Amino acid sequence: TDLDVKKVYCWHALHGYWRGVTNGLGESIGIDVTQAYTNPSKKLLRMEPQMAYDTPTLFGVGMIRQKEDLKTFYRHLHEPLVNAGVDGVKVDVQSGVSAAGSGVQSDYELARMYTQEMEQSVAERFPDGESGAVETINCMCHSTENLYRYKKTAVARASDDFYPDRPESHSVHLVNVAYNSLFLGEIALPDWDMFHSKHKSAELHAAARAIGGCPVYVSDVPGQHGEKLLKKLVLPDGSILRAQKPGRPTRDCLFADVGKDGKTALKVWNQNRQVTRSSGDASGGVIGVFNVQGVAWNFDTHENEAFPAPPTLTAAIKPHDIETLRPHQGPFAVWSHREKSFQVLPSGETTTDISLQPHEWEIFTVEPVQQSGFVKWAPIGLGDMLNSGGALLHVGPLEETTTTTNSTFGEDAGDGWWRQTTTAEIETRGPGRFVAYCQPAPSSIIVDDGSSIPSHLDFSYDDESGLLEFTLPIEPKEGNHHKVTVAWDHRR
Repeated sequence: TDLDVKKVYCWHALHGYWRGVTNGLGESIGIDVTQAYTNPSKKLLRMEPQMAYDTPTLFGVGMIRQKEDLKTFYRHLHEPLVNAGVDGVKVDVQSGVSAAGSGVQSDYELARMYTQEMEQSVAERFPDGESGAVETINCMCHSTENLYRYKKTAVARASDDFYPDRPESHSVHLVNVAYNSLFLGEIALPDWDMFHSKHKSAELHAAARAIGGCPVYVSDVPGQHGEKLLKKLVLPDGSILRAQKPGRPTRDCLFADVGKDGKTALKVWNQNRQVTRSSGDASGGVIGVFNVQGVAWNFDTHENEAFPAPPTLTAAIKPHDIETLRPHQGPFAVWSHREKSFQVLPSGETTTDISLQPHEWEIFTVEPVQQSGFVKWAPIGLGDMLNSGGALLHVGPLEETTTTTNSTFGEDAGDGWWRQTTTAEIETRGPGRFVAYCQPAPSSIIVDDGSSIPSHLDFSYDDESGLLEFTLPIEPKEGNHHKVTVAWDHRR
């Protein structure tokens, strides 16, 4: 409580620990435990030959074969955690159950029983108090015996571990998750694993998490934090600007070898707002571009192989790289995070190029440009956050009102005047520097956070680029997001 920690999770394997349950533990809680010996497949041994002589293969794994015994096991495992105030669990080594299952009974039947009983236990004991979602992360679970059984849990690790001391592993980590998410994203929310925020590759990992649509974890040494980087990922209340879908590769790099072909950048797209037909909203999106050339898996040596002198790449970006923007023909406003600059592209197929050194990256936020009368408008989001557009919760359509009146100065003063007012309404997170594209400069910006009288905001505007900037205050309390009205007045 003193540290304002909101959630605490604990780790355990699907079958207890790495080698399962001991016979002594089984006797103590009245369940039967059978020692089984794993039998890894030839394909698995090709990837991880050490499994032929690891401890589960040589010394066995304690497995539980009866459904009622499994219920008892998970009750004894989870109830003490609940009583200690633990909010959820990370359930690891899941594929190991099917690997060990052949030693006691059908491997897929045993995996099904373990997965079903685990999900039943965590659903009963670790539901989120507000959403009801099950507070569980699945891990080492890429065997279909596990994946196809999920009915209650929603998060699944999509990668190998984060290895801080293996420099060749970091770019491969991004590649593995992005391509695995093509499949895993149809079943679960892919988890990109933890990283260190104070590390040579910290920005590369942070940029990937920002557009991955995933939870964000760091495993920093206490007191050694990249605070400046973390503030680009996390708002002051501890929440993140999470994209709405699993981050997946764009169409043009689906069948390219982004690790060693010497010419292709990894591009990952995502959507930033869930919209409905009745909302009148136009979805925005984000594209992450990464130069991850120089490392690839070697199937002969069974390890990542680094190649000398990876090249500088030039990548082409277009709004229709974002699948959910394909119904929109354009124009589009494109915000470059690192360059802090705007471009307006006339169509979804119009490209803009970027040059990236090895391990360099860039994030592009893309928003359809609305036009009504003399006004063009495209809100981007919090310009200093990695996923700027993740701050936008709702973008309404431009609306026009016209006021006319007779002259107030007598019959000789002319035909009177009219005033056309165009307004744009958005709902957004804060605090921070909000950026948007518009033409021309607005007349006023008003913010309403629901806790006080709406107030006018100062803003700056660049006529040449159309860049509009204003600073949003901190949200007064959780759930009170900023409702912003931007207005343009035109009189005659």
